[in-house]
Amino acid sequence: MAHTIVIFGASGDLTSRKLIPALYRLCQKSRLPAETRIVGVARSSFSTEQWRGQLGESTAKFTGDDFDSASWNKFAQRLHYHSADATVAADLEGLAAQLDELDTTEAVRLYYLATSPTLYEPIIANLGSAGLSDQNHGVRRIVVEKPFGIDRKTAHALNDSTHRVFSEDQIYRIDHYLGKETVQNLLVLRFANSIFEPIWNRNYVDHVQITVAEEVTVGRRGDYYDEAGVLRDMFQN
Repeated sequence: MAHTIVIFGASGDLTSRKLIPALYRLCQKSRLPAETRIVGVARSSFSTEQWRGQLGESTAKFTGDDFDSASWNKFAQRLHYHSADATVAADLEGLAAQLDELDTTEAVRLYYLATSPTLYEPIIANLGSAGLSDQNHGVRRIVVEKPFGIDRKTAHALNDSTHRVFSEDQIYRIDHYLGKETVQNLLVLRFANSIFEPIWNRNYVDHVQITVAEEVTVGRRGDYYDEAGVLRDMFQN
């Protein structure tokens, strides 16, 4: 069965720095299904070839020695670009038409919101109005990146608006930082290590200091940080 990954925010930092390099590595390891297509959606007026070229440069930069030109050229054939403002309903109707052309047979579709959190609700609403959440012709899933709201009230509001379009089993709320191997192994280190387990408690620990040492600057994410702030972006991790 065909698989289509639709990335909203395709011209952004998360897509070029994390998502495409990760998908490329999966392809290198033959862990990406053969009939997988990746459709990028953003307002930038790229052609598919321009988007592929831009991503080739960024993927080479972020994957280092893992990058191979031959395997990238093969992977790049899976990449397609659609210029659209996903907050405009008519634009997503155009996206729906392009996806129908690509998905000549029944296909699984995954929508990944790699956009500013302020755009989540209008994008989700437009996915619904364009019929893109309908599962009559294949499984549909949506991935929502953190921050999921800015407080309890807005988190509930976003949850409610998402549920008006997608059922709970279609929704994946994700913080890619939590996928880091060291973070996932913290509980194992704490409870399965005979050296640390007896002494990592309030009787022996005076305080805990967590340092997140980042080599990457804000870069092109200035607008996002102005909206979300570093506390909501990083400290909730």
